[in-house]
Amino acid sequence: MEPPHCPGVRDFAVVFGGVFATGRHPPHQPLLYCRRASLIIADARLAPLAEGALALLPSPPPLLLAGGAEGGRVDLLEEAHDKNTPFAQDIQVEDDDNCVLLYSSGTTGVPKGAPTRQGSIRHNLPAVLHPGVNAFLPATGEWQETVLGVMPFFHAWGLYTVLNCSLLQGAKVVTMPTFLPELFLPALAKHQIGVLHVVPPLIQFLVAHPAVTSRDLESLRVVMCAAAPCPAPAAHALKEKAPHPIFFQEAYGMTETMPTHYTPLGHERLGSCGHLLPGVTARVVWGRVCHPPAPQYPGGAVGEGSWDAFTEDGWLRTGDIVTYDEDGYFFVVDRIKELIKVKGHQVSPSEVEGELRALPGVVDAGVVGVADERAGEVPKAFVVRRDPSLTEERVQALIASKLAPHKHLKGGVVFVDELPKSPAGKLLRRLLKERQGE
Repeated sequence: MEPPHCPGVRDFAVVFGGVFATGRHPPHQPLLYCRRASLIIADARLAPLAEGALALLPSPPPLLLAGGAEGGRVDLLEEAHDKNTPFAQDIQVEDDDNCVLLYSSGTTGVPKGAPTRQGSIRHNLPAVLHPGVNAFLPATGEWQETVLGVMPFFHAWGLYTVLNCSLLQGAKVVTMPTFLPELFLPALAKHQIGVLHVVPPLIQFLVAHPAVTSRDLESLRVVMCAAAPCPAPAAHALKEKAPHPIFFQEAYGMTETMPTHYTPLGHERLGSCGHLLPGVTARVVWGRVCHPPAPQYPGGAVGEGSWDAFTEDGWLRTGDIVTYDEDGYFFVVDRIKELIKVKGHQVSPSEVEGELRALPGVVDAGVVGVADERAGEVPKAFVVRRDPSLTEERVQALIASKLAPHKHLKGGVVFVDELPKSPAGKLLRRLLKERQGE
């Protein structure tokens, strides 16, 4: 499924081709503007490679036409089985060799490059595919799992879980260029998607959009959510909307670490990102999670300042505020950098956003702190509404009836057509702050 205006669907071929040919690959964001792309090329030290490639291009460049060839297409499977096909020799790699260079979503600043070593992936994938964690059913001679690849493969969630884990289990991955409702809903039915990887905004779409019916969810067996905390009410609503029981699995990880937490198979605790994976240890210090050095953490740096999150004794500060219960389930409350300080009180934007999304007539919401002479900061909301008659006064009143006074929207409510999101579906609050500054 690839509309002509949407690039990047075939990233998987570039990823595996690069790794098999050189042992490493820096996945790119195909929708980047030139300035941001140039910053990443420079940060990843790819400029000499890019210059060399440009020097080999003819001038003017040839015109490439996409479409079916008159003589048909090359059967790549037949080519692979042909003993006369000249393939390059397998390269030798070590566990300490870098394999993938992924860039963070840039939710709080410029995206940072995080190299992942060969050994890191080798240790992490078996942990994710552990029988007590893995929700994929392995392929048999007559059947295979079908997964919808709507998460981009140039982000950690899409690359490690959607792509790698699916293929290792023999699953079929149906790719999409980006989330488009007119493609997404028909794909669920046409391909009988059994495992759906989502981010919280997509959960909200499935629950609240009038075009989505329980019939659209008939084939789903497992829904896996990551990239941001999923409000428990939204997960409950999705399970209730489905025509039969589905397993709702949540996960946690970072671009720097790959997945570290998963809901144990068959043991839901909605709102929790699950247990620590085998081989992973976490330390909670005043509400912040720290991960110690382990085989899956690269411990190297590419961008300036990318790894200043390490403590002197080697723990990685995640920057997340978390809690955990007596059964070992972790709950992500918010990001430390995104807390709003109101007269000394800490306000979690995620909490206020959850209440806003639950309001009738609201599709989505983002909350940031804005300067205030008396309080220091106060919350301000950017709201995408479904009901045009919904007013700021109504939103203010509803929030005031549900939350403590220091969490009220004293910075105001602004109605917008859409919220800035990363390709992985994360809300880019820094862009909301910039919009506020304008």
